Amino acid sequence: MYLAAVATALGGCAGQAGVIVSPAATLPANESAAAFLDRVSSVSQVSENDAIRGVLLLVDGKDNAASFEDRVGLLQRKAIAPSGWDFDADKPITRGKLAYMIYKSCQVPGGATLTLFGPSQWYCLKELQYQGFFSPGPALSPVTGMEYVAVINRADSYLATGEIPDILLARQ
Repeated sequence: MYLAAVATALGGCAGQAGVIVSPAATLPANESAAAFLDRVSSVSQVSENDAIRGVLLLVDGKDNAASFEDRVGLLQRKAIAPSGWDFDADKPITRGKLAYMIYKSCQVPGGATLTLFGPSQWYCLKELQYQGFFSPGPALSPVTGMEYVAVINRADSYLATGEIPDILLARQ
C-alpha cells in the first residue's frame, strides 16, 4: 500500500483507469466562492470533494457539477487531473495532488526537472514551493483549510497578473 502511494506521488498512474470513491457525494448547492472559502478555511483537512470544487472555481469561476464524479470528470476533460488517479470524495487532499492540479490550472512554467520528466505530484509540489505557491512540506501530507485558501489565493493572483505579490508568497 505504501509503495503504491509513493509511486502515485512520484509519477501518477498513467495508463490505467482511476477509481472514484463516493461518486455521488455532493456539496452545498449554489455556494458562492466567498462562502466556500470561508467554510473550507476552518477545516483541519480539506476533502478531495471540496478541493476539486475550489479548483473549478479557480479556473471556471463556478462549479455547476451535481456530484463528485461530475467534478472529477470536468477536471479530467480539462487535463487538470489525470484519468489514472484514484479519487475519494471524503479523503483529505494531499499537497502533491493539489500541487499538480494548481500547476496544470495555472500553466506555471516549470524548471528543468519538470521539463525533462513531465509533471508529477512530487515535482509539481517542489516547483510550486520554489515559486512561493506552497510552504515547505511533504507531498503525501494532507492540506489544511487555511493552507488551501492561501494556495488558491496565490493561484488566483498568478492567473490574474502572471505573478504572486510578495505579500502573498509562501516563505521558505
